[in-house]
Amino acid sequence: MKLKSTVLAICGLMVGFAANAQQDPQFTQNMFNKLYPNPGVAGSNNAICGTLLGRQQWVGFNGKPTTYLFSAHMPLSMITQLPIGAGLSVYSDRLGQFNYTGFKLAGSYRLAVGPGNLGIGISLGMLSLNLEDGWIALDDFTLDPTIPDAGAGKATFDADLGVHYEIQDKLYVGLSVLHLPASTLEEENIANADLFTYKVARHYYIMAGYKYQLPSMPLSLEPSTFIKTDGSSTQMDFNLIATYNDMFWAGLSYRLQDAIAPMLGVKYPINKKGTIKVGYSYDITTSTLSNYSNGSHEVMIGYCYDLSDDNSGGQYKSVRFLGN
Repeated sequence: MKLKSTVLAICGLMVGFAANAQQDPQFTQNMFNKLYPNPGVAGSNNAICGTLLGRQQWVGFNGKPTTYLFSAHMPLSMITQLPIGAGLSVYSDRLGQFNYTGFKLAGSYRLAVGPGNLGIGISLGMLSLNLEDGWIALDDFTLDPTIPDAGAGKATFDADLGVHYEIQDKLYVGLSVLHLPASTLEEENIANADLFTYKVARHYYIMAGYKYQLPSMPLSLEPSTFIKTDGSSTQMDFNLIATYNDMFWAGLSYRLQDAIAPMLGVKYPINKKGTIKVGYSYDITTSTLSNYSNGSHEVMIGYCYDLSDDNSGGQYKSVRFLGN
């Protein structure tokens, strides 16, 4: 039986809503979404790069999670003569009556370390939670002060910290912590009754990937992992991508105790400086939710514009799977 999200939300509010589970947006194509969880990525490519991700999770559920994320970053060394990078992330994550939105500006300081480059970054921004109106009840819920029949919402300051190390076209490793203030969002009505109390939990991320070029073949293999935890629950993704001729890719992602997701994509040079990439993934649910859900769809669109002076090949080599 499918349960409407409005009913679930009302039940949660009537007992005093408190969210302490993982709250950050979830994406399967996380190898394209490195800036949002780690501000140390800002400026890691010698290019202006932007990525748009859209996800519909658990298709078949009423009030299913729907998420959109846009991120962009670039180096500022050409402008400031300093080894720094800047980035921007904006997202919307909707689940039933709950709508989470946020934006943040990222900055990183970049150092040459061994054969690679280390970015130490911080991001500052705002996040908000809104409860929409349009509630459904069996009786006259307007007399219940704990139900926000007119809607409600709160916003708070947010900050992240991350480090990211990358050897171009070889490997990357990143560590980060999001929501450092761990703020609490509270909303009361005119009767001083709590409509909601929402604890923003700190999230800790580990990401790593490696690119192996097969000898004498236009084929590369790119295993990667993406781990996040809020201290009470942990989510682990393991990915393997095969890329042909630095243009077409296919792969598989496994999210522990949740889903298996095939992925397909293409990268194509638009001109001597630009490269566009488009990817798609479909989550096949492996948990008990498979009895009610038709899986999850996710689309990625990315573009990079090369800022380097020497680019004779027509393609920017670092605009690739392990980039952005």
